[in-house]
Amino acid sequence: MSSPYLLELKTVQATTFKQVIDALKEILMDVNLEFDETGLKIVAMDTTHVVMVHLKLNADRFENYFCEKKLFVGINILKLHMLIKTISNGDILTLFVEKEDRNRLGIRIENTDKNIRTTYRLAMLDINALEYNIPPVDFQTIITMPSVDLQKIIRDMNNLADHIEICSVQNNIYFKCRGECVQQETILGAENNQNFNIVNTNNSQEIIQGIFSLKYLTMFTKCTNLNNVVEVYLKNSFPIILKYGVASLGEIKLCLAPQDA
Repeated sequence: MSSPYLLELKTVQATTFKQVIDALKEILMDVNLEFDETGLKIVAMDTTHVVMVHLKLNADRFENYFCEKKLFVGINILKLHMLIKTISNGDILTLFVEKEDRNRLGIRIENTDKNIRTTYRLAMLDINALEYNIPPVDFQTIITMPSVDLQKIIRDMNNLADHIEICSVQNNIYFKCRGECVQQETILGAENNQNFNIVNTNNSQEIIQGIFSLKYLTMFTKCTNLNNVVEVYLKNSFPIILKYGVASLGEIKLCLAPQDA
């Protein structure tokens, strides 16, 4: 007997999915959720074209995952967030598209302990499916650090200035900002620090530096709750990338173009 669904996926990590959408609602508006046999993917740029988001949640990490063929589901992130923001611990989330109702995304939130189930049907948007050609890049510096530490640095500096300079010199990372009245510099060293690691792929003496918008980096750090660790990728004259694991479901990469010095 054939399935009544074009798409059906179920996860007990409903709060994790909510946290992802909560972070993305600050950055993206209307996006395509791309489903195929490998899982769920979002590849999108913000309206200013300075931010790119690459999210991949793997099919084999869901409790159930069925996708008959590649499917683009256009949605407004804010409207999706509005529907799922009530998700709490213990809830199970199911996303589905029925063959008889191809223009709406079904969203089911259930809690077996409370014996409650709520189903929404969100009208899809017709969004052009854009192909982004992203060439492989060798980053000069890769930093691994506690995500809460990066969030604190970014938050503190966002209260003082508009931009941050991030500089990698040997085994140290320098975070600097200059506001109207205050300058701040925070130095993180990899020596004798088990929670902080720097990999320099090229000449370790070379200075890797970039200036970035604190407003956008503050948005990026809303992903802090997804994982204890964040990876930061740096390369001169190149976007910075923050990569977070999405619990055990997959990963999200957030790219931000540098500011002119």
